[in-house]
This record gives sequence, structure tokens and C-alpha cells, in this order.
Amino acid sequence: PFALTLDGVGAFGSLWWAGLGGSDALAGYAARLRRALAAANIPFDRKKFSPHITLIRRPSRDRIPPLSVPAATTTVREVTLMRSDRGKNGMIYTALGAVSAKNEE
Repeated sequence: PFALTLDGVGAFGSLWWAGLGGSDALAGYAARLRRALAAANIPFDRKKFSPHITLIRRPSRDRIPPLSVPAATTTVREVTLMRSDRGKNGMIYTALGAVSAKNEE
């Protein structure tokens, strides 16, 4: 298990997100996962890892009201690897597998 803290909001085009504060544990987990995927020849997004929670996905930024996210910290006990595909009506998310803290002990 490790802690994550919400850290501000922002946007990538029409996608609005809540940032996750710097977590060495999460960064290390992501690096190990990427190495494992590469070793198994499983394709993955190679862009810089930017941990966030998607809040809103809309076609136009003009329709999104100003957002704020209260400070909050949570303990991560499970990580689920997700696949995202663009469908004709929006994104399609598929869970590929999960690892919980109790499984790693």
C-alpha cells in the first residue's frame, strides 16, 4: 500500500483531470510495470507518466464550469491495469487485471 494525494486540477484539451501529488511509490510502480510490459512485448503508451484522475471528458472546453478539488489523501491498496480505446461514442475502458497489496505480500 502507498498514499496518493490530490494536487490541483488541469486540462488536456477537452479532458479535465485532478493531479496526483508526487509519489515515489507510484512512480516506481509505473516504472516496474513499463519494464515488465516491454519485456513481454506488450504495447503501452510511452508518453511521460503523468498520474491523474480523469474528471470530465467533453467535446468543448467552453461547456465545462470552473472546477476545484479539495485536498485529500487516500491509501492505494489495489492497482488495475486498464486498456482505453476510442469508440464512436467516446472512450471504452476495459480492465485487464488487478494486483492488490495483499496479493504481493
